[in-house]
Amino acid sequence: MRSILSTLSACKGKSTFLERNRYRWSNLFVGAVSSGLIALAFVGQLSHLGITFYVFSLVVIPTLLFMGLITFERVLQSGSADFMYAIGINRIRHLYLEYAPQMQPYIILTPHDEREETLAREAMHTSWWQVFLTTAGMIAVINSVLAGSFIGLLLAAFIFPLWACTSAGVVTFFVSVSIHQRYQWRQWTRVKRLFPSQPG
Repeated sequence: MRSILSTLSACKGKSTFLERNRYRWSNLFVGAVSSGLIALAFVGQLSHLGITFYVFSLVVIPTLLFMGLITFERVLQSGSADFMYAIGINRIRHLYLEYAPQMQPYIILTPHDEREETLAREAMHTSWWQVFLTTAGMIAVINSVLAGSFIGLLLAAFIFPLWACTSAGVVTFFVSVSIHQRYQWRQWTRVKRLFPSQPG
């Protein structure tokens, strides 16, 4: 029984570590984007939105987007691992209650590993909207804004009209969001297939 409790504690500690690691990656990326936008504002003001601004923008924005794609993948991996540990903790809790059913009144969290109950423990939903409420979902939207901005500025550098640049940027944003979130949803589905719910 003591070994079960030790394993449960170790899994919880690992889950907490993954959560801290996820926030560290996202904070680094958001900080880089903020610094990049401030730098773009200064360059734009000094160059009066001239050729220097476009050259600087077309270098900085793809760099931030590359960093964003890496961050998106890392926080998604961390979130998937966290979800797997949550399933494992629920299964260990279920085993604990099988050995000591008299402890049921003191176990406030679910001992079952169904996806809905595991997500409910984290106050999350099982609908498609949940992909927008994760750290990876936030990074996906920021990446999409960067991608749309890059396309719009690239077209503007080639003297395309404003409406064409704006339209291309908006379309790129929505396409990028769709690609990011479909990829994220497939990752969560893959984790669910790898760890099917146990009977009982």
